[in-house]
Amino acid sequence: MPRESEPISTAPSPTDAPAPRAESRAWASGPSGIHAISLDDAVRLYRERAGPGVKGEGSEVVWIDIVRPGEPEAAFMRETLKLHPLAVEDCIRGRQRPKVDRYPGYFFLVLYAARRTPGTTETSLDEVHIFLGARFVVTVHDRKIQEVGEVVARWRSAPGRFPDTGALAHALLDGIVDGYFPVLDSFSERVEEMEDALLSGADDPDAMQEMLAVRRELTVFRRVVAPERDLVATVLRRDIPFLRPELLPYFQDVHDHVLRVTEEIDALRELLAAAVEAYLSSASNRLNATMRIMTSWSIILMAVAWIAGIYGMNFAGMPELRWKYGYLWALGAMISLGGGLFVFFRRRRWI
Repeated sequence: MPRESEPISTAPSPTDAPAPRAESRAWASGPSGIHAISLDDAVRLYRERAGPGVKGEGSEVVWIDIVRPGEPEAAFMRETLKLHPLAVEDCIRGRQRPKVDRYPGYFFLVLYAARRTPGTTETSLDEVHIFLGARFVVTVHDRKIQEVGEVVARWRSAPGRFPDTGALAHALLDGIVDGYFPVLDSFSERVEEMEDALLSGADDPDAMQEMLAVRRELTVFRRVVAPERDLVATVLRRDIPFLRPELLPYFQDVHDHVLRVTEEIDALRELLAAAVEAYLSSASNRLNATMRIMTSWSIILMAVAWIAGIYGMNFAGMPELRWKYGYLWALGAMISLGGGLFVFFRRRRWI
């Protein structure tokens, strides 16, 4: 699986750039609304009312967001938040398949956010880890995720719409899945451009490499999206006990969106496969036409050479036979003709 923020289309990056520092933020709900709090206050509230295994009723939710985690953050999650070491290891190592794992008192979700790099055709996949408990949410990712910031902003502006962690989980999944559609539009535009270029008859030697590159990117994208169907299906089977039944239709809508994305990816891959076959067929036809032309000229020159071979071109009336520079002229003509034909064929990419 792709690592967090690993681009589907890899671009060179400087190796001497300093690594960004980790960041941790926290928010908590209360009678007066949603407020940003310090990490120390978040840990205190987490231990009192939201940690794994903590009993009790209540609607207060604590959200801790960790960006670019390292070993100190891993120790914080293991020792302070008491999250399972295997889940913490998945957060640090990355390259996880989208999944949902059950642990005592909470669930661990892995999914990917997709984004387009502005000004380019590159698409990056950002791995997002979510620890979801009855009254806490912990998100871990390698770079700032736009969908996380949007959900936090919506939560703070309208707390009544997100009364529990189930509503926040739906908002996160829905935002991430909806972010796939602009990426699909980008792929669709690229496929249409390649189809138009193919139908126009343009002889582009890089067309095949571009088609195969787009198809490979779509394959990687599908490897990320397809397992997320099972992730959302787990929620729909009511395997997460603290999700309210009223949320099931909303998760069903997310599941439908994932299915739609998967189907559109498959359709684009089929279009590319057909485009590749059409390109190969067109190239084969052009090659056949070229071979016909070369065969025709070979027959013409062979007929002329046949007559010259029989008579030997040794007629007494040939003025070049007694010309002082006739031999050098003949060698120059052969070299010039051969070189000219070589340049012509190379420009036409026949050799």
